Amino acid sequence: MSANSIPFAVRLIGFKPQEVEIFDATFALDQGKGYGYIRLSEDNLQDPDLYIANAEELKALVALSDLRPSDVRPALLVGTTSIPLPYPSVERPIRWHRLFDALDKLIEKRADALSRLEASDVVAVPERRRRDRVDIDLTDPAEYQRMRTELPHGGAVLVIDKTPAFRDYIAELLLRNKTEVLWASSEAEAEGACARQRVAVVVINTSMQEINPYRLCQTVKAIRPADRTSVMFLVSKSSGYDAEQARQAGSDGYLTKPVAAHHFISALKKFMHLPR
Repeated sequence: MSANSIPFAVRLIGFKPQEVEIFDATFALDQGKGYGYIRLSEDNLQDPDLYIANAEELKALVALSDLRPSDVRPALLVGTTSIPLPYPSVERPIRWHRLFDALDKLIEKRADALSRLEASDVVAVPERRRRDRVDIDLTDPAEYQRMRTELPHGGAVLVIDKTPAFRDYIAELLLRNKTEVLWASSEAEAEGACARQRVAVVVINTSMQEINPYRLCQTVKAIRPADRTSVMFLVSKSSGYDAEQARQAGSDGYLTKPVAAHHFISALKKFMHLPR
């Protein structure tokens, strides 16, 4: 991974668990030009650098279309499809040197696109919030309206951490957005904050031994259900994060610590409008 010390984040779409494991194992090897790649898990809220989709799975193609790939966040198809799509592809069975060659070309094209955006002062758009489209032949207008419900306006960001230091950091990041950032160091304080006022997003540091993040997630979502409060976990590799338990608790996803500022802001934008 000599060319780039930080691996590029890949979102896999439509692959079976066995194939996902093969991708993970192959990404762990030093491949291609040394850029390095790592797969984002399904619940990881970090914006990917690019997508890899199973071209032979129709639902994967629908999901990819919803995500709106671009030169800044490009897509690669694996396999063949009868649907004409404007994305590069590699054939099955996967020849990994060809796949990495294709990824490397997309990354270099992405770098050029980002340079143009930076020169023009245009801000890159965060990844759209991913939702399953089980009913591809959607015909019920009411169901469609529920699917396209807009993000809530207003509401605070509540940070649950041992100290207010991370709250202060987030407050500085959101200063220009005029968004209130609260802090709680216990479950009781968090419940009280959510009961007193509208909270758009709750950020829970799962490494706090004093709290049960999954129980707290369920609790804060039930306090003011009409507010549609979202819950985001901050996890570390040593925290023992349980993805299945998090989903059952209603978690909206997680970010891995340490969190880059742009990844955190981008994740917030998936769940709330940030006023300028």
